[in-house]
Amino acid sequence: MTVAAVRALFFLPPSVFLLTGLVQSDRPLPDPDTFYRAVRENLVRAERLTHLYTYKERRTDVHTNPFGRLGTGGLSLYEVYPSPMRRLLYRRLVARDGRPVSGEDLAEQDRQYRERVAGVQRDSGGDVQGLLGQQSEDARQRRQRAIDDVVDALAFEVKGRTTESGAPAIVIAFAPRPGARPVTRQGRTAQKFAGTIWVDEAAAEVMRVEATSTDDISYGLGLVARLNAGTKATVSRRRVDDQVWMPTALTLDGRGRALLLRRLVVDYAIEWFEYRRLPGESLAPFLDPRVHSQPGSRPQ
Repeated sequence: MTVAAVRALFFLPPSVFLLTGLVQSDRPLPDPDTFYRAVRENLVRAERLTHLYTYKERRTDVHTNPFGRLGTGGLSLYEVYPSPMRRLLYRRLVARDGRPVSGEDLAEQDRQYRERVAGVQRDSGGDVQGLLGQQSEDARQRRQRAIDDVVDALAFEVKGRTTESGAPAIVIAFAPRPGARPVTRQGRTAQKFAGTIWVDEAAAEVMRVEATSTDDISYGLGLVARLNAGTKATVSRRRVDDQVWMPTALTLDGRGRALLLRRLVVDYAIEWFEYRRLPGESLAPFLDPRVHSQPGSRPQ
């Protein structure tokens, strides 16, 4: 399950809050429509502000060869500088397996990124602000299409209240919706999973998602790799400042086949941490002098 697909699960329509199968509690559950609106508003705000936060990312490396992805192992640490334009997202590799990359490597990464930015600036004809506005709107529309598709692909049911990380949480179960026909990659992926969502009741924020695939997941039409049903995915979210919560961890654990024959074992993990609010919107924050003029604003 991709991060985008899991994020899209958080945007639940009012109809998902069916008060059935509740866990016993001395307190009544919140009004479903009111609770839904609060959760959705918080998540919409987080999605809208995602490109205004730089952060660090630690992830399991995916081993590759000329025939495709065949396994995972090792860790890489990145500084991530967002952009409303996919081409200008900058994931700056700073360490492998706990060892910093060389200064020469960093300089080469930066040089290549500056070339990408220069190419976009040339293509924009000098109208960088106009391009920024268009890219922001295009990104918003892409996210909305994915969200709508994921919601249509799944059926949801409120199960009751529990305690998660020491806080009261509302528990929501989800599963593939019979007869759904998703059209986006996120929707098709989400439709292969069932699981549980925990929502912090006081903050109206999604805290955790646990999902298990109900069908095989193919890559490259099944010729590159196929993960078996039973693959498990988890995503965690936490508050990163006074305004928003953001994803902080994702894991993927599955078994399958690569190249139709080779046994495939995936134990994949990503951590996101040290979120930092940028001083303003920018097409390329890494090159924005406002970002580096503030002490501690640039990750090291």
